[in-house]
Amino acid sequence: MQIGQQSDDDSVGVFSRVPVDSYEIEREAVIAMLERERRSLPSSLIAMVLMAVGVAMLPNVAFMAGLLALRLASFLFTRTAAAMLERRVRARNPLKNSRRILLFAMMLTGVTLALLLWPQPADSPLGAVRMIQLVVVVAVTLISVTLAALPRSVDAMLVSFWATACALILFHPANGNLAMIGVVTLVLLGIRLYSSSAGLHMRSAAQILVENRQLSEDLADALAHAEFLSWRDPLTGLFNRRKLFEETRLDGSGLSRHLLTIDLDRFKAINDTYGHAVGDRVLIATADAIRHWCRALGEEGTHQCFRLGGEEFLILARGFDDAEMIDAAEQLRKRIAELGHLFPDHPEIAISASIGLTGWRFGEGLDDALQRSDGACYEAKDRGRNRVRRAA
Repeated sequence: MQIGQQSDDDSVGVFSRVPVDSYEIEREAVIAMLERERRSLPSSLIAMVLMAVGVAMLPNVAFMAGLLALRLASFLFTRTAAAMLERRVRARNPLKNSRRILLFAMMLTGVTLALLLWPQPADSPLGAVRMIQLVVVVAVTLISVTLAALPRSVDAMLVSFWATACALILFHPANGNLAMIGVVTLVLLGIRLYSSSAGLHMRSAAQILVENRQLSEDLADALAHAEFLSWRDPLTGLFNRRKLFEETRLDGSGLSRHLLTIDLDRFKAINDTYGHAVGDRVLIATADAIRHWCRALGEEGTHQCFRLGGEEFLILARGFDDAEMIDAAEQLRKRIAELGHLFPDHPEIAISASIGLTGWRFGEGLDDALQRSDGACYEAKDRGRNRVRRAA
């Protein structure tokens, strides 16, 4: 006996069934990105205010105010979509629908930002026009960098921005400079390359975070396992001799106490006849029977069972008088004697145990009580084995 994802992908295609480490790395990158997007709200509001100031200075203020209102609606929709995606990522819920909503929101972001570049009348204040254009370029850059861990969403925004801007250049009667298409394309390519670099940085940071977390978890598991082995028998999982002396030294329950020494009868013959593998199975089955018996006695943790070595076990039972303990010990003896049915491949195997029982008086040392229970166990063996004897 040994002691002892989500399937929908997001906009980066990483929430599919992939090795858990890759999933966790991408998940942490997306969470960090969405947290950054949430913290960017003041910058977004400043950009809105600057664009509103610029729009107020234009001669076609009503028309441009309508475009700015569209941009505000798109901004609110995008933040809602991002918040929904973050909740689902943190909860490890399917992300397919959230991904689609955010992708659509980013497309609208690109369109509404590009529409703010609408060609202005010749008498428009140059400062206001340049301020709007600058804010739009800065906004596109910041959004691309902030959402760099979702490259498909970034691409959706940049493509929709490019298409809308090109449409304004080609079809608006006030324009005729086709070279501007090349300028817009180069600017957006530069933004995309910068966004890609930021995305790689986010993933590297997320990888370090996940690796450190995994290292901490592995170290904690190793320490817990080492602590476990320090006071557990590795074969049966029962407490070992070291735990016995530690536990009894700290015992302050105030309940009556009994010790039961349990020694399997003719265990050496089982090992010699059937091999040590079968012998180990017998020890494990005996330990399980003792463990279940302890649990059946009462509240878990009140009674403790130990493997002292070889085929010898010990039980520290609390809260029973002598008569109750004798009856309980007899039930344990019977339970051990019935373990043969667990070995159908060896129907002739005989499993039994001799049990020595003694009360452990308060103020008495463990060694003295243990010596009495051992003596009672040897007496049970001398009188024919497979029986319970109480120390005088």
